[in-house]
Amino acid sequence: MLKLRKNKAPKLAASQEKFLSSLHKNTFAREDVVNHFRNFEPLFETERVLFAKLSPRLKDSKILDIGVGGGRTTRHLLEISSDYIGIDYVPQFAEETARKYPNTKICCGDATNLKDFDKDPFDFVLFSYNGIDYVPHSDRQVALDEAYRVLKPGGIFMFSSHNRDYKYFNKLPWHRDIEYTVSFLRFCTYCLYHLPKHYEMKKYEIHNDDYALVNDSDHRYSLLHYYISIDKQVEHLNDAGFINVEAYDKDGNLVESDRSSHWIYYLAHKP
Repeated sequence: MLKLRKNKAPKLAASQEKFLSSLHKNTFAREDVVNHFRNFEPLFETERVLFAKLSPRLKDSKILDIGVGGGRTTRHLLEISSDYIGIDYVPQFAEETARKYPNTKICCGDATNLKDFDKDPFDFVLFSYNGIDYVPHSDRQVALDEAYRVLKPGGIFMFSSHNRDYKYFNKLPWHRDIEYTVSFLRFCTYCLYHLPKHYEMKKYEIHNDDYALVNDSDHRYSLLHYYISIDKQVEHLNDAGFINVEAYDKDGNLVESDRSSHWIYYLAHKP
């Protein structure tokens, strides 16, 4: 299929893209972050809904799980099919999850280069927990193209991404609706403590018509998160060749727009 590219937002300087790529990879390899994902196991509600919806169709099919982290989604996907491959670009995650599931193929790999999987395409590709949002903007479309390329005709790509239309987008906790709970006050204290880091990182933020790159509280304000509206993300998926794109909110409801969900899950189909 010939894919016609539209002129998207201006690219970052190569040096800034390299800096962000290194920043994100180093953050995810940090011991405290590895420990966080090692002990984080539950599925999100939207994942439970969509896995239940897709399970009959994907039973015993070929699955690629990108960004496996500590193996949060591995067990659930293995219940759908044993024909499963997991990858993560952080070696510590790939090694730990491989030890956790010794009879399963899990290796180090990058969403922007899936050449190792050229020979036998997949029925389903997953990139969960907003993993695609830490791919530099210039490589994000490459990741979408790669997911499209390694899918069989009729295959499904599922991923999540931060929602630019979220009502608390780019707001500190005390700029949101105030909740006088212990957990909220603890979160405010955490944010106050790391506020110098936040202001240091804000100089790297980007806001344009296509997307925003924003620093928020995750992992001690160490990351720049990619935020995109549903309509723009659908446009990017269509550019990659996907059709019948569906967006789901935090409760697993099909939506066309949404302000209540911090991130959105997408199902995109290869014709």
